[in-house]
Amino acid sequence: MYSNVYVYSKSSSRFNPYDNYIASSTEAKPVYVRGSARRVSLRVEKGDYIIYVWMVRNFKKRVKGYILLFNHKGELVFKAKYVDGALRRSLGSPVYAWLIRMFVEQFKIPVSEIKLGD
Repeated sequence: MYSNVYVYSKSSSRFNPYDNYIASSTEAKPVYVRGSARRVSLRVEKGDYIIYVWMVRNFKKRVKGYILLFNHKGELVFKAKYVDGALRRSLGSPVYAWLIRMFVEQFKIPVSEIKLGD
């Protein structure tokens, strides 16, 4: 299981780890017995976006997950689903598809088919 948070900064035009934007952090109960979890509050500027990525691989080596895009107010503006190399929009306006495309290219996520609505 892979889960991480990135912040797209409008001023630097790149994806940064969320560590630089933490306002407060508290320990939380993890999903599984092993592992760790924490609840984080982020402070971002107007025009910045928060990207939450969650992916899991099963015993057949199939990968599935989703990419969530939040605006600076914390509202979910776009959701993309990833299943075996296919990326498709499941919620939100296609206006934000460029940000998901740029994220996939920068982090070299293998994608064979993209249907983001743009």
